[in-house]
Amino acid sequence: MYWATKSKPVPLSEIGWINTTYLASTSLRCDPMLVWGTTVDTEELESFLEEQRSRNRTMLTPAHVLVRAVAESLRQHPEVNRRVIGKKVYQYEGVNIVMPMLQTSTGEVDCVFMRNAEDYSLDEIAGFFWESAREKSMQVARDKKRVKEGSTFKNALINLGRWLRLSWILHTSKVGFTAGNWLRAPTIWPWQQGLNHAGAFVNYLGFSGAPPLIAHKPASLPLNAYCIAVTMGATEKRPVVVDDKVVVRKQASLFVRLDHRMVNGNQSAAFINTLRGFLMHPQSLVQQSEDAEVQKRAA
Repeated sequence: MYWATKSKPVPLSEIGWINTTYLASTSLRCDPMLVWGTTVDTEELESFLEEQRSRNRTMLTPAHVLVRAVAESLRQHPEVNRRVIGKKVYQYEGVNIVMPMLQTSTGEVDCVFMRNAEDYSLDEIAGFFWESAREKSMQVARDKKRVKEGSTFKNALINLGRWLRLSWILHTSKVGFTAGNWLRAPTIWPWQQGLNHAGAFVNYLGFSGAPPLIAHKPASLPLNAYCIAVTMGATEKRPVVVDDKVVVRKQASLFVRLDHRMVNGNQSAAFINTLRGFLMHPQSLVQQSEDAEVQKRAA
């Protein structure tokens, strides 16, 4: 059991009057979220991934770099790494991230929770998600094997349990969302982590066959846990202006949804600039991890 947030709320004086106004509207029917769309130059990202793949045994992808960049950006901008409970704002203990993962064999989407993501290096993040993907694939293989066995008493019990769980989610989620939005509770069960104690929702939509991402409005559940949602699209060649000349460069769309009850436009811009910097120059993420490791050893 652990507490995902600090025990004392953030003072209103630190939040500011505009954000406090949005905070006061929590119980009203309004949308306090702001979405900032921008682009990222991925020329260095492409070459960085090729270099890392040839040097290391771990298969790195843009999704892994995105998770590492979000984690480090939230560490540097703690004012974004918060959540609303009731009409108070609480600071998260560490950077907790949820990322959806598609099971290609079934079409189901599972969410993977990573606690204290800021403590993971890029290679460790890749290893964590590849291991999660392996475990999910093994579970799918076991389910397929069970289906082939036909109607057995064991399968009937498993199917009944699945039906009961889905029915429970359908009929109790509203109560759970309401309680999670108004009560500060410790994390006891694993299902609490991804739903109510993850500060950042990170989504990479650059999978094979994905259409160009021009505009994006991140969907959101009626809960206050996700202080931020970051979505990145696939890399594509686009005309851009460099030194007053139109050239073709590799670009990716980036959309960030933030909670105006905690951050204003200037704070949002500062965070996004940091995030874009890491994505455009991913080698700096490796340097950040190496510096952190040196500091740990020195301590």
